[in-house]
Amino acid sequence: MKWVAGLFALAILACGCLLGLTGFTKFDPTAGTNSRPVVDRGVARVAGCTRSGPVSINGFGTWWNCQADVEWESGRRTRVTAEAGQLTPDDKGADVPVVQRGESKVRNGSGNPPVYRADFEPSVVLGLGSLLGGMGIGAIGALAVLGTVASRRKKAQERE
Repeated sequence: MKWVAGLFALAILACGCLLGLTGFTKFDPTAGTNSRPVVDRGVARVAGCTRSGPVSINGFGTWWNCQADVEWESGRRTRVTAEAGQLTPDDKGADVPVVQRGESKVRNGSGNPPVYRADFEPSVVLGLGSLLGGMGIGAIGALAVLGTVASRRKKAQERE
């Protein structure tokens, strides 16, 4: 019984950590640092999207990975893959303001620096807070399971 409770506690801790990582991915704190300044702005027109999920490298839930044709303020036109969840199929047919962050960093296997919606505000505080909160909730849940098992054991010993 003790090892079952241990496995259950470990599973709760792991779920909390995974939920925290999902929030970390959503708020993308690395994009909010000074190392990722906005280097160009433009208007995107979604060409197509693929869906990943319900569990993927981006976390839990449905994530859209969309390719878009972008006309940048600098005058160049490129087809880009936006960061996961930034553009959706609902954006098809609309002009969506976007920004490109990072000078030469290439992420997500797309061949282009990270592209985000212009109204997306990455947050170091929310990203790290999600990670720490998920880990904390998972740890509290795990301790609650282990504490319940220990309490039941102690009561059983007192009855004997």
